Amino acid sequence: MRVLFAGGGTGGHVYPAIAMIDELRRRSPSVEVAYVGTRRGLEARILPKWTDVRFFPIRVRGIPRGRPLGAVRALAELAVALVESIVVLVRVRPHVVIGVGGYSSFPPLLLAAWLGRLFPIRTLVHEQNVVGGLANRLLARFVDVVMVSFRESAASFPRARKLVVTGNPIREEMLHVTRSDEAYRRFGLDPERRTILVFGGSTGSIELTEAIRRDATRIAEDRKLQILVVTGDDTRTRALADEMRAAGAANVVVRTYVEEMGHAFAVADLVVCRSGATSLAEITACGKASLLVPWRGAADDHQRKNAGRLRADGACAVADDELVARGGLVRLMQEIAGDDARLDRLARNARRSGRTGARAAIFAEIVGRMRGAHA
Repeated sequence: MRVLFAGGGTGGHVYPAIAMIDELRRRSPSVEVAYVGTRRGLEARILPKWTDVRFFPIRVRGIPRGRPLGAVRALAELAVALVESIVVLVRVRPHVVIGVGGYSSFPPLLLAAWLGRLFPIRTLVHEQNVVGGLANRLLARFVDVVMVSFRESAASFPRARKLVVTGNPIREEMLHVTRSDEAYRRFGLDPERRTILVFGGSTGSIELTEAIRRDATRIAEDRKLQILVVTGDDTRTRALADEMRAAGAANVVVRTYVEEMGHAFAVADLVVCRSGATSLAEITACGKASLLVPWRGAADDHQRKNAGRLRADGACAVADDELVARGGLVRLMQEIAGDDARLDRLARNARRSGRTGARAAIFAEIVGRMRGAHA
């Protein structure tokens, strides 16, 4: 069987695709996998390293709002992307095409859906967020199946032919790594201290990094606490590490990127991060207490809505813009990390909200479509 994945740009789209590919490989080793994405997104850094996944970059960009010249350029690139997508489809000859969101998913999924009327090609899209992204909303009326992470997401796809709630798949290693001395040693952390993991998604967060930098002295004075910060950027890592050393904050460990995030989650007593859908899926599947800081620039304000969905279950705390602006984020982190009862309650509720069967549910849909393609 041949499966083509399309989409990406950020970890929120790419990592669910990787989880799906892992599950396909595990259950059906003979499957042939290809991936089409952008030249600039996270997929362009990760997928070319996989010798068993054919990666096809296409020229495509999002349509900017309020910038007519930018919109014209984006539409011109879309025309090029459609031609490039035809070439990819001819070369791969997929039985199933799966979109994971992002503007690079639109050209190949649209073409595959049209071709599916003439040839045995089946199409699915997966939506990670509570509010459906633009590409997936546009594609929903053409593809065979829309898979969503939350029941509330159904409101974004009123014209979907078929809608299935699968949950958001996460990397397998997130589910099996446990807290251990070896996991602490990986990061130079002390097993006797309460640990806070701070990260901002696949590209990091200047706002979260700045909050740590601003309160370096306060953190240094807290002998019961240690913080692992993942910046997502080499320059920010060097600058923050230098400032922590200058402030005597030896209890702050700074990393640019953590390849095996399961180990970082394993040692974390509290996770502080943005509220992208993949981060939330990992937090809930691992049953971790969290303090979410929604990114204001997210399309359709979906990060705030993601966080609101989890907070309604009593499964996270949320830091609003005003708190962050007045420099209260670290104080709130310390307050939550020092409250055993609150940490335990948030972690229990997060685990109740998690869906650990998302990979299996998505695999079942893919296999069902594959069978339909050969019917």
